[in-house]
Amino acid sequence: MADSDEWTIPNASGAITISLIPPSSFPASKSAESFHPTYTHQFFENEAIYGYKNLAVNLKFRQDDMSPSLKVTYDEKLSAPGGSNGGDEVTIDEVEDVFKEYLPEGTPESLAVAPSTFTPPGTIIHTYSSTSTSSTFEIYHTNLSNPTAQAIIKNSQLLVPLFIEAGSAIDLSDPEEYLRDRWDVFFLYEHLPNDQFSFVGYCTVHKYWYFTLNHMDEKEFPHQYRARVSQFLILAPYQGNQHGKTLYEIIVDEYLSSDRVKEIVVEDPSDRFEKLRDLCDYQRLKKQSLINDEAVETLLGRKKSREWIDTERAKAKMPMRQFQRIIELMLLEHILITKGPKYDEQLERYMKYVKDRLYRHNKDILMQLEREERSEKLHETYERVHSDYEAYLATLGSVAVQTKKASKGKRVIAGKRPAGFISTVEEDEEEEELLPPTKKTKVTK
Repeated sequence: MADSDEWTIPNASGAITISLIPPSSFPASKSAESFHPTYTHQFFENEAIYGYKNLAVNLKFRQDDMSPSLKVTYDEKLSAPGGSNGGDEVTIDEVEDVFKEYLPEGTPESLAVAPSTFTPPGTIIHTYSSTSTSSTFEIYHTNLSNPTAQAIIKNSQLLVPLFIEAGSAIDLSDPEEYLRDRWDVFFLYEHLPNDQFSFVGYCTVHKYWYFTLNHMDEKEFPHQYRARVSQFLILAPYQGNQHGKTLYEIIVDEYLSSDRVKEIVVEDPSDRFEKLRDLCDYQRLKKQSLINDEAVETLLGRKKSREWIDTERAKAKMPMRQFQRIIELMLLEHILITKGPKYDEQLERYMKYVKDRLYRHNKDILMQLEREERSEKLHETYERVHSDYEAYLATLGSVAVQTKKASKGKRVIAGKRPAGFISTVEEDEEEEELLPPTKKTKVTK
């Protein structure tokens, strides 16, 4: 029996090289780019590959339409399972077969680099220049019934689970009408000289009907959608240059201008995407000057706060929890910056305002506790989420944090939702997920 350690590649990512290859017609300045995947757990158990010596997996993509090639090489490969894993035989990982499930049928071993005649599909909705280079970038909007768009997704969506922790592929076998009406696609391309186009990233958005309680008794189908961001990918060489931020902002702007879209949500966002989304949403609402002295009194006065929230949230087309979090952040920032004559009173009212939301969020769990413990748990949660807001304001360079550090005012806490929460069509956007009670009950944010 073969020794499992001898035939195991403990770091699958290191054995996989992804390369972006420019067609021969691209400018000489556009060279090949190579990098390794971030995640391999959806392909290989424990992110390790068993059954090979000196394994090398080479995935190559043309930089225009993302046509792929796959070549797997190794010095030796086991012919039968072996080794030991707690007494069980270790199954050989059929690496080539694993990746071919995600790639178009007939994917070759070598990549053709013939001159490119490719043009991105869809309609240009935004053009911008990079602040770090002289390059021009374009965002295109289309849907999945477009043959070229569908081909690009089919070529490239292997990269989704390799770079998005919970990322998954889209089923492209659905009827054309469904792909047209329910799936939007936004492509981001770098526009090179001589009308050459280099793929930067893309986003798919699934639109599903927006139901309200009023629709339960109506025979007529709703006419508005929720637009749910599904896949969101920026290729590694382009990351860190604000391309993801720009793409997300333009997508939101596109749906804000549509009467058919009622709400914009995100499917199971990663921590990294959460930060991007929070920043974009915060900056967008900040530009609108939603939070002023009058809004502070309305929200903290409570009598008309729900009416204000409902009205402004509908305009922003944001899920309830996301909107509440950003508003709480902006409320805290405004109070700390203005530091008016009612500063201490406002901090106290703000604390009660946020605690009220946290209580509603966790009511079922909190009601199982004694009154004193219930109060302690709620305040502990309030204390925890405060650090999230202060840290976030610090990353923004907000003078609110500097103001607070310079003052001796009371410490104020606001809320941040648990990572990984996702609103779906079956869930009420105004409710939040609860954790089951345990011996050490944890109140969620």
